[in-house]
Amino acid sequence: MLGDERVSSAYERNAEFWIHIVRERLDQYQTQLTDPALLASIGSVAGLRVLDAGCGEGYLTRELVRRGAAHGYGVDTCAEFVEAARAHPEYSAASSTFLHADVADLPLPDRSVDLVVVNRLPNGIAEPGKRFHEFRRVLDPAGRLILLGMHPCFYAARAERTAANSSDFPIDAYFGVRTVEQNFSVAGTVSPAPSVQSFYSLEAYIGMVTAAGFVITGVREPHPTAAQRRADPWWDENFKRPLFLLLECAPNTTLA
Repeated sequence: MLGDERVSSAYERNAEFWIHIVRERLDQYQTQLTDPALLASIGSVAGLRVLDAGCGEGYLTRELVRRGAAHGYGVDTCAEFVEAARAHPEYSAASSTFLHADVADLPLPDRSVDLVVVNRLPNGIAEPGKRFHEFRRVLDPAGRLILLGMHPCFYAARAERTAANSSDFPIDAYFGVRTVEQNFSVAGTVSPAPSVQSFYSLEAYIGMVTAAGFVITGVREPHPTAAQRRADPWWDENFKRPLFLLLECAPNTTLA
């Protein structure tokens, strides 16, 4: 099995669930919050070679190709996701390549892409920092890395929450490695199998990124606007603490 076995196995068991959720646009966090923030940070991709690391069924790769990317590379450890991406009506080998591989061992040459996008990909478990070194290897020195994931400071598993505070988890757990194993619930549909995610402190997470040869050029915490909250009370019930962290990064050329 490619990648971290527990993480990869969970995605394989939930592949059909996620393909349905993404293609029917059922995840409100994704469609109204994280995708707009991600695309705003990405900006123009005209003429760029882009890597979608942890591409799932390929929706983001397709969107970046629509927006003018010269070529989109999608990589995922889940074979069913890769097969679904290749089977999509918009797929063309001339504009995109979907690879069944581990993001920590990319089958791409050095300096072969101009942009690496990591969209809500679970952190690694066995060697969590290795993927960032691979991103640096395949990225052009003038390129960029965009990381969007669950917020390490505030995301709490349901089992960690209390009636008094829905966002708390033990402080010792924060400075260690928290492994969260729970089923996803999206639009009233529960995933067939639990997902497995590991969380590291903000210090440890950023340390992995910078140790791989990146500098952080921007930080965003995607959240609903006041207008979104007024228009839809769903946000008041489902966004009570920061859930997402987006980092904009560039190669640290002083290390070259």
